[in-house]
Amino acid sequence: MKKHLIVLILLAFLSVTLIACSQDTEEDTQSSDDNGNTETIDATDDVDEAGDAESTFTLDENKATEVLNQYHDTVMRVINNADDQGTVSDFTTKEALQEEFMTIMSEELASSYVDQYFQETDGQLFVVPTEAPIWFKEDQAFQMQEVSKTEYEIIQEQTNELIGEVKMTYVLTSNDDKWIVQEVRTEDLGDTSNGDGQNDSSNQSGSDSAGNNENSNKSEETNESNGEITDVKAEALVRQHLNIPEDSEMKVVMDHKDDNGNFVVQVYELVQNGDTSHTATVGWYIVNKDDGSIEEMM
Repeated sequence: MKKHLIVLILLAFLSVTLIACSQDTEEDTQSSDDNGNTETIDATDDVDEAGDAESTFTLDENKATEVLNQYHDTVMRVINNADDQGTVSDFTTKEALQEEFMTIMSEELASSYVDQYFQETDGQLFVVPTEAPIWFKEDQAFQMQEVSKTEYEIIQEQTNELIGEVKMTYVLTSNDDKWIVQEVRTEDLGDTSNGDGQNDSSNQSGSDSAGNNENSNKSEETNESNGEITDVKAEALVRQHLNIPEDSEMKVVMDHKDDNGNFVVQVYELVQNGDTSHTATVGWYIVNKDDGSIEEMM
């Protein structure tokens, strides 16, 4: 009899315990307002908020331009800080320099830039005089294509005396909530004119074309007479400053604008080495955007 009584007491205790646990669980998933009404708490709220925060990490044109400018500045800062002999002042090893470049570009791209543009000798880094990368130009039109939520392509066509006409594709990817330059692709567009009658507006024949050319020339003359500094005039001013004639093999090319909007002009010559050639930079010059004054970059 006593055994049966003990069993009944144990069963009653277990029932009370299970009911209490069940009530605690309900209280965890419900809240009451002042009127005593209960409200179920959705456990997925935190997940949704996290998803919303992640979806806000997107890339727009302004951010893409900012990333590509930082990519340019990170490399050029090291080059511009080198002395007249090309000795890099901020880094002494390729490994350290690659780590710096990887703050804004992929490991593969950083490694290729370090190997191509820098040489390590006797515990010192030196800038290799060769053709510079083709930088993104924020003052020129570009297209932005979404490959995925974490990858975009910035496409821009460029033309100058050195590279001809090319299509540049800068691939930007997100890395730990930060956008970097993953890779850079170059496509040579070559001569776009052809003989099938599909000519662009600059090749129009007859008086209309001549009139357009005349107006264009007058416009350039007017700009120069007004003192406006353009890419072409910046190059001409550097030529005049260095007494480089137009028919010289020495190349004078406006490369980019600095943070103050001044023109940075590269003076270089092409050095032939068998079937290949490379550029040997003579100097970099800053042309003031307001008065056209020239300062050599040291």
